[in-house]
Amino acid sequence: MTAIRSLFLGVGLMAILSRSAEACAVCAGGDNPTLIEAANSVIWVLLALVGFIFLATAGTVYFLWRKAHTPVPPHIEFIENLSSSDDED
Repeated sequence: MTAIRSLFLGVGLMAILSRSAEACAVCAGGDNPTLIEAANSVIWVLLALVGFIFLATAGTVYFLWRKAHTPVPPHIEFIENLSSSDDED
C-alpha cells in the first residue's frame, strides 16, 4: 500500500513540476540550423550504436549456437570413449 501511495505522490509531483520545464532550442524550434543538424546527427549516431550492439549480440548468439551444434572431431571422440571405458571397469 505504501508503494502505491509513493507512486501516486511521485506522479503528482512530476505533473506539478512539468509545467516549469522548458525545452531546449532544438526542441522548441530554435533559429540555429547548425544546432538542429548536430542534434539530428547525434541521434543517428546513438541509434547506430544501439543497432550495432544488437547485431553484435545476435552474432555472438549465432556463433555460440553454431559452435554447439558442430560434430565432435574423431580424435576427441576416441579419447572420450577410451576414458569412459576405463571408468566402467
